[in-house]
Amino acid sequence: MIKKYEACFLFKSEELEYKVALEDVKKQLTAFNASDFVENSLGERALEYSIRKQSRGRYEIIEFKMDSSNLKELEVQLRLIKNLLRYMILVKINKKVNVKKVKRRNFREFKDNRDTREKELPESTADVKVD
Repeated sequence: MIKKYEACFLFKSEELEYKVALEDVKKQLTAFNASDFVENSLGERALEYSIRKQSRGRYEIIEFKMDSSNLKELEVQLRLIKNLLRYMILVKINKKVNVKKVKRRNFREFKDNRDTREKELPESTADVKVD
């Protein structure tokens, strides 16, 4: 069954390594009959923690269509790409949300209720000194 996927890839930050690894990812996707590529580069960013001794990385998001039976084999091949630090592949679901039916919480009313509840609580015994 052909599904729509969205994949986020994290590459090493060096320009040459990034370009080579990105081309390897594209080759693997085309080898597994992926189609309708939409690429979006998020650029280079600092990482929260080092991954394979790298403190910075380049993010790339690629949307594509592919047969779901090829997904496990694709992931095996992606693990073999040397300069690819991390990846995450998600099934993309296009779901429309009816905004009129979504209930919004009135935070002002919630805050007022919380203030009245605090006033109703009995005084705590934490202020009493014990000799």
